[in-house]
Amino acid sequence: MTARSPDLGATVAGVHLAFCAMNAPEALSLPHDLRRLVTSRTGAIVLRTATVHPFLHPEFRSLHNPGYDKLVPLVRELVATGGPPVVATIAGANVEEYGFLARAFADAGTAWVEANLADPWVAATVAPFEDPRTLRTLARRMTEAAAVPVAVRLPERTSLPYARVRDVLADAAVRIVVVRNDFGGLEKFVLEAGTTFDVVAVGGIHSGYDVRRALAKGAKAVQVRSALVEEGPGVFARLEREMRMARG
Repeated sequence: MTARSPDLGATVAGVHLAFCAMNAPEALSLPHDLRRLVTSRTGAIVLRTATVHPFLHPEFRSLHNPGYDKLVPLVRELVATGGPPVVATIAGANVEEYGFLARAFADAGTAWVEANLADPWVAATVAPFEDPRTLRTLARRMTEAAAVPVAVRLPERTSLPYARVRDVLADAAVRIVVVRNDFGGLEKFVLEAGTTFDVVAVGGIHSGYDVRRALAKGAKAVQVRSALVEEGPGVFARLEREMRMARG
């Protein structure tokens, strides 16, 4: 296996990633698939979104999961391998659940905790972007509960302007924002909110060129979705190789 190229790594909220690309949480869901990432070239291992209780709902299928207590042991197992940093993704029905989940996964050894505020179920139950006070309270509860950095994943559209989102999240000590890798997400957020946070762009990554383009637009790292589903964990080695070739 070739040595990692230092300039292809990233530091996100103080956490060093050997490579600046990782899996999107929805790309892999089974423990077996996540374990395969340990020996891949991914920069981090991102778990599927977890809720406090097992979640099965005919309308909100994207959030199906076995409950946090089934995933916390998996975090400890993955961390014990000494492989890539592990990232937990969480969703709650209320502010208290977000705080509980943030602490549970931080205590299990995750590098950071990502609050999935982009899922439609979250918009229907918590509605974090309808009132800045709700978003601030939710974000503060997580940052106060977790001894690791907190990330917030933004939905496709927010009723709050990005500049207002920036002010609220920065006030709550959130350090990472995850946005869609397109003009309305990454580019618009960086343009309107500046570089207050370490930004992770998700989606639209099919080549090493796509990774470099996202980084050039202001992202610190990217999450890979459909290309990972299609190719498996070997996609990260290909992206890394393509980035080295493009660099010359």
